[in-house]
Amino acid sequence: MNFSTLGNIAVLTLVNPAEAARHLLSFRVGREVLWLAFCLAVVLNGLVQFGIEHLVPSPEGLNVPAPEPIFMSLIRSAALMMFSITAFLFVGRLLGGRASFDEIMTLTVWLQFLQSAAMFVTLVLAIFVPVLMVLFLFATALVSLYVTLHFLNEAHKFGTLWKSFGVIVLSALIAAPFVLALTPSGPV
Repeated sequence: MNFSTLGNIAVLTLVNPAEAARHLLSFRVGREVLWLAFCLAVVLNGLVQFGIEHLVPSPEGLNVPAPEPIFMSLIRSAALMMFSITAFLFVGRLLGGRASFDEIMTLTVWLQFLQSAAMFVTLVLAIFVPVLMVLFLFATALVSLYVTLHFLNEAHKFGTLWKSFGVIVLSALIAAPFVLALTPSGPV
């Protein structure tokens, strides 16, 4: 696999996420490769978050908490990504899905790579064209939801996006207390 192939799959993910999911799942990468990709995705996400915290100017008069240490950011990122994988797997199975851990991990890690790339674009926009940053973040959230719906549908073999939507909603409801607990400035 080379950068050209990865670029083609990235474009396919945006235009036909169901086909991209089938393509990614057909690779059947080994668990060692999955864990290495997981760690790389966590590090890339951590670097982009670090850049956003340190390079994006905060609005004047806004009391912004001090950035957390990079190590804590990486631990939190890894925990949240692993929780997402686990929640998507078990909630999907509760709704009749048949995905394996490796399948959900493959698709989640791929989506995390794409989201890290989108966050890098967000960082660049925030520095050079801040007005477009909010629009790009909103578009990224919508595309992310669209891709996740199709990825879960393909992995769990639901046959309907409604069950995938149910997996996302139920996973979010289960995740809310954990996310608040892992957020440094959260109420917990």
